[in-house]
Amino acid sequence: MSKLAIVLLSDMKDPVKVEMAMRYALVAKQENVLKDIRFYFFGPGVRVPGQVMGDQQALREVLDQLLDSGIATVACIYNARQAGEEENLRKAEIEAKAIGSELTRLIADGYQLLSF
Repeated sequence: MSKLAIVLLSDMKDPVKVEMAMRYALVAKQENVLKDIRFYFFGPGVRVPGQVMGDQQALREVLDQLLDSGIATVACIYNARQAGEEENLRKAEIEAKAIGSELTRLIADGYQLLSF
């Protein structure tokens, strides 16, 4: 079975990409044909949880579904610190850690990376 890592590099300046990334992860999980699915907030994408907790109720619901789905969801701690988003990630209960080397290991382990 295949393995997938979705990397969200966009923030709410491109809301279509944000929504498509999260919804695609949920559809992929629902299809139940992949061995593993992981979701990463990386670069400007680390802003998304804080952005959707405000005025973006519809996307907040999608984020909540993603977090409740069982899909491993992680944000880059270095990008979060740089963007001042650590507190928003804590509020959203999203794990923040260094993910650059993790993404490299995932490729070596046969994961397909899909970025939005």
